[in-house]
Amino acid sequence: MDTRFLGKKDRRAQAGYSWWYRLLPPRARAIKRPEVAVTGFIAGFFILFYLINLTYDFESVARQYLGYVRFAGAILVLLLIYIKLDRFPLWIGYLGALTELVAFAYFVGLSSDFEQIAFRLQEFPLITLYLAWLFDPRLVRWTIYPVLACTLYLAYLYGPQSGMAPHSGWLNMLSLVLLTIGASVIGGYVKARFHYQSEVDELTGAANRRGLQPRGELMLASSQRSRRPMAAALLDMDKFKAINDEGGHEAGDRALKDLVRHLKASTRSNDVVARLGGDEFVVLFPRTTRTQAQLLMDRVQGSSSQAWSFGVAQARTDDNLSTMILRADRDMYAAKRDRASREDRNPGDIGAK
Repeated sequence: MDTRFLGKKDRRAQAGYSWWYRLLPPRARAIKRPEVAVTGFIAGFFILFYLINLTYDFESVARQYLGYVRFAGAILVLLLIYIKLDRFPLWIGYLGALTELVAFAYFVGLSSDFEQIAFRLQEFPLITLYLAWLFDPRLVRWTIYPVLACTLYLAYLYGPQSGMAPHSGWLNMLSLVLLTIGASVIGGYVKARFHYQSEVDELTGAANRRGLQPRGELMLASSQRSRRPMAAALLDMDKFKAINDEGGHEAGDRALKDLVRHLKASTRSNDVVARLGGDEFVVLFPRTTRTQAQLLMDRVQGSSSQAWSFGVAQARTDDNLSTMILRADRDMYAAKRDRASREDRNPGDIGAK
């Protein structure tokens, strides 16, 4: 993805929210993980939600004290986000959402407090949307739908206590079910779309730096834990500047897309192809030694319509993703120097592509 395009995109995005973004304290603006930012927004929403809720009369003193506890809990979550920033553990957000779902089942299914029921009906689709966007779909399904089924069952048993008139109660419940399913589907779609846009290179379809990092670190950790080999190849295109100069940026873009298509078609399904930027790419090979990766890359290079150079490194016990890629980078430049030296000695030898 062209970095200049990203800069313009970021500026356009910032222009869209700058009027409220500047109202946030500088520390809050330091949050980079959108999952944490959304959790903070939801916590702030519930602080206002509970503050309004506390102005109403409760059925008992115990429930009123419970309202104060939940209000304090939302403040605590927001405070933890302010302190931890991107290191905020998202499981706390999940527990908070789960607490709200239990309260929803109780108030809608068992309580006759109509005002509390109205509050809970408003928050349920929001919680569903939050969970669907942040967490694994299976976890969301096993959280949301059992609570919804339990609530409907309790409402069926207790009828008028559900807080809805007989002629409209089931219509409202049907609306709740449809809104919940819709929120779940929309949240899952937004999550998938967001991850695609943020972790996939727009031009070539390869993983970008942001997409490479978590997948590569997870792959490396698995390799070190199981003591199985892992290799990385770093490659860049030869004379890519000349391609752009002669054919324009469109020719350069076509060459990059052709290269990624060839890399994906020539490697295994569990290998990772990523674009670091410009004409530089990384391929990660799980359960592969350096020798095996070298042989594979030789075959891929030999059948490629593009000219490129590469280097290979195998993971060590003390490696992280950056150090392994750095060694592959050094290996690539060593191979380039060796090839240049051979071509100087033998001008008629074209050498590798």
